[in-house]
Amino acid sequence: MTSTPLRLMQLFTALSAALLTACALLYAVDPPAVNGVVWIRAAGILALSFLSLRWAAQLRRGHRGAYRRLLWVSIAGSLGIAALALLPDSPFPLWFRLEQSAQGLVLLALAATLLRPSLRATLEPTR
Repeated sequence: MTSTPLRLMQLFTALSAALLTACALLYAVDPPAVNGVVWIRAAGILALSFLSLRWAAQLRRGHRGAYRRLLWVSIAGSLGIAALALLPDSPFPLWFRLEQSAQGLVLLALAATLLRPSLRATLEPTR
C-alpha cells in the first residue's frame, strides 16, 4: 500500500495545527482580527485532521472503510473550502481563506490519489 495518503494527511494536520497557532498568535496581537467563527473552524479542522490521520493509517493497512471515509472527507472538504474561499460575504478574513485554500489543495491531491485504480486494487474486499 502506498504511503502517499498518510503523508498528505500528515501535511494537512501540520497545516491545521499551524492555523490554530496562527490564530492564537494573531489574537495575542490583535484580538478583533480573530473572531469566534475563526476559532471554531480552526479547532474543528484540527480535530478532523486527527481523525483523518487515523483513517490514513488504517488505509495503509488496507481497510476499505478508512478508504471510504477519507474519500468522503477529501471531496466534501475540498468543496467546503472552495465555497468558504469564494463566498464574497464570508465571515472569515482573507489570511484565513488563503490558508484554507492551501489545505483544499492538499485535499484535492488526496482525492486524486484515492481515486487511482491501483490504490483501490490493494484494498481488502468488502464482506
